[in-house]
Amino acid sequence: MKISAIVPCYNEDENLDAAYEAYTKALEPYEDYEIIFTDDGSTDRSLEMIKSFAAKDERVKYISFSRNFGNCAAFRIGYRYARFDWCIQYDCDLQSPPEESYKLIEKAQEGYDVVFGIRRDRDDPFYRVWGTKIQQFIAERLFAIEIPIGASVFRVMRTAVARDVINYPARAQYFIATVPKVTHNYTSIETDHHARRDGESKWTLYKMFQHSFDLFLGFSVMPLMFIWILAGLAVIMALGSLFLDSAGAAFLTALIAGGNLIGLGIIGEYIKRPFSSNLPYKQIYVRESNIPECQQDFNTRDLLEYGKVAKSAPVLVASGEGS
Repeated sequence: MKISAIVPCYNEDENLDAAYEAYTKALEPYEDYEIIFTDDGSTDRSLEMIKSFAAKDERVKYISFSRNFGNCAAFRIGYRYARFDWCIQYDCDLQSPPEESYKLIEKAQEGYDVVFGIRRDRDDPFYRVWGTKIQQFIAERLFAIEIPIGASVFRVMRTAVARDVINYPARAQYFIATVPKVTHNYTSIETDHHARRDGESKWTLYKMFQHSFDLFLGFSVMPLMFIWILAGLAVIMALGSLFLDSAGAAFLTALIAGGNLIGLGIIGEYIKRPFSSNLPYKQIYVRESNIPECQQDFNTRDLLEYGKVAKSAPVLVASGEGS
């Protein structure tokens, strides 16, 4: 089996040496492999260290962004330039141990397109563990979104399927929720999970909320149904206020106004999504790469856009650091 390992990286110089050693050890038993580091505009020594790996190991490839574009953009561009028929995705923090790669790979060889790792005894902060559980419960039970419950970014998949997923026309960039729209031939398997080895997690509470809104509003129209419910409640409360004193009527009026604002906010999110997908911040600007195809793309002044190449705009080959 030949496999491409995709490794998004942002300011992980404290973990990279151990991570590179763990990846090579885990992938060594296979026929051939490559490790594609996608440096998401790191401001520390991450890119320098990745280049040192590439200098001594021809199987190490890298793509470096001109600034920080986010984890989603980083792993998607990795799938685009993967050479082999299978991909495995790792994180630099080593929370999902690479030595358990064989579990996912063996399961995939049973005939699955995608195999997700499910974190056994997840060793993350309370808000992340329960935030994920609540998010997926709401997505599945309230918004009828098909999503592999418990799935993590530690996953193995056919490269062709991964490219179908990243090119799928959706209102949100949410990989795990897009997989069921491309194939039903997926499964999950339990893997170990450890505390972060070194450094700080880039996954903040704000990003969790942002990610959840992308999931709920990008893959379901059920929130729009709640606006009808809010409207019905507003009518009932308005009628009820006729039989209340001035204080009670003022309170109900405030509730109705708050409900209207929530409804307008939801409608606004739906309206903006088709337009925001074409805004400049969705574009990926590559600073440098040792992958010939990627070099050709940005050297010929093409725009890299979330895993596909659009011929309509130039790439900015920048020298500055990301934020």
